[in-house]
Order: sequence, then C-alpha cells, then structure tokens
Amino acid sequence: MSTEKPFALHVSWTCYATWLPGDKRGYVSNTLVPTGGFLPKENTAGTPYTADDPYTRDRARALQKDSTVYHPAQLAEVAARAMVEAARKRGWRIIRAALMANHVHVVIIDCPPDGEAGRRILKGTSQAALSDAFGRNRR
Repeated sequence: MSTEKPFALHVSWTCYATWLPGDKRGYVSNTLVPTGGFLPKENTAGTPYTADDPYTRDRARALQKDSTVYHPAQLAEVAARAMVEAARKRGWRIIRAALMANHVHVVIIDCPPDGEAGRRILKGTSQAALSDAFGRNRR
C-alpha cells in the first residue's frame, strides 16, 4: 500500500492582455500610484486580491506591445497537442485541461511540485506552436 499523498497541480494562465493589472474582476499585480511608485502585490493564500484600479489598468493597456489575443477554436487543438507533447517528454500526465478563447486551465500529475515552472513549460510550448500555426511570433 502506497503511503504517498495524491498530488496534482492546477495551472492556469490568460491570453495576452485579456486580464490586465487593474482589472475590475480583480488582480494580483502591483498597483501603480499616479504620483509615482507602486503598492506591491500581495500574492499569499488567504490575502484578498485588489480590484478595479483604472490608473493601473490604463497604464497596462498603454504598454501593450500587441493587440489583445483571443484564440479561435481551430487553434485550441494546436495548443493542446503542444502541451500534451511537452508533458509526455517530461513524464507528466495531463488529467484535465480546458482551453478557452482567453485563458487556459491544466491539471497535471507525475510532475515536480513547482507550479510556476510547470505553467512556464506548458504555456511556452503552446505559445511557440501557436506562433508557428499563426505564421508569426505573437505574445
């Protein structure tokens, strides 16, 4: 009988510029202060998130280097295949995933406990595949 506790990571991310710092729905990013500087983000479990800061949101929108990205349905398969291949190469298993027009959720098992690294790998490989399919690099 195994004494190991079950372990899975839920990683998620948004498509470029679909959920900016300052968003009305809430955000976990630094909040800009109009007179200069910022209030640091509080990204700790149980800490309330910040919501609806027009100055921070407008500044983030002004700094965008490309247009906001929403993925059409036909590109979801491209991203999904890239993530499955990245997981397979590392011996990870994706047990559930959802790819929407503006964000992604993936539950992985048999992976290291570093959610940020897992997200970076899955997001990066799907981004590269989408850029190839789209015909140019985009964020």
